[in-house]
Amino acid sequence: MRSNPLGLGWVKQRGLSNEERGVVMIFGKIARLLEKIFYPVIRGVYQIGLGILLVMMFLTIVDVTGRKFFAAPITGSYELTEFLLALLIFTAIGYTQIQKGHIATDVLVSRFSPRAQAYIESVVYLVSLGLASLMTWQLAAQAKRLWLGENVTGVLHLPVHPFLIAAALGSLLFCFALLVDFFYSLEKVRQK
Repeated sequence: MRSNPLGLGWVKQRGLSNEERGVVMIFGKIARLLEKIFYPVIRGVYQIGLGILLVMMFLTIVDVTGRKFFAAPITGSYELTEFLLALLIFTAIGYTQIQKGHIATDVLVSRFSPRAQAYIESVVYLVSLGLASLMTWQLAAQAKRLWLGENVTGVLHLPVHPFLIAAALGSLLFCFALLVDFFYSLEKVRQK
């Protein structure tokens, strides 16, 4: 869990109006509630992603060994690796967000005042949330199209839509992580 630098002490010291105190407290409460609900789920999904990584490694080792020494590669290993890699990415993207592991360039922004930085951070989280929501929606829509079309893979004849549904769920968790960060950034804007 995040340490909350925003206790009531700074609100009283700053002399904010009751309305402003209420707004700051609401942003913080919403962020902490969402964090309590979704962060454990995001961490659990990340653990599943680590399991997927192990399966991918094992599959690749067995496939390469079989191909090199026994002239017997695993049929469909390329397809499986593709799908597992997609699942790995979408199971880890939310966790990467809560760990602040995504790349951020602040060469220009670091020169601004703390208040301007807080505003920019809020806008960045809002735009990111919009784009991630769009990605989630399109992943779900594509999964529905592939499910209705009964699309399967070429070699193993696996249905494609379950992998897209899992990717959409991972993307949705990423949206929730961004939403938490957005509310914390709004809290910072009101603080500065």
